[in-house]
Amino acid sequence: MERNDIKEKIIDILDRLFSDAGVDRDILEYVDLIDDLGMDSINFISLIIELESTFDIQIPDDWLLMEKFQNYTLIYSAVEELLQIKEKKDNE
Repeated sequence: MERNDIKEKIIDILDRLFSDAGVDRDILEYVDLIDDLGMDSINFISLIIELESTFDIQIPDDWLLMEKFQNYTLIYSAVEELLQIKEKKDNE
């Protein structure tokens, strides 16, 4: 999957989940989901479910900390790493 595809899908998810926050889609990759948008446990679980279903990945239990998914950069890094692990397993 291309970097731009991953980025667009993550931004789409954030845009849907935080549509009530009134934040413009263009700045979603620069905001802090906890401090700026008030991400709570319900938003967080929804984000995890959306990421897993959209990218067909399994987020490890020990990664399930809001701080690990606090902004776009952290989310992107996690998704990219899990996609690489998945691709490696699929090629074995």
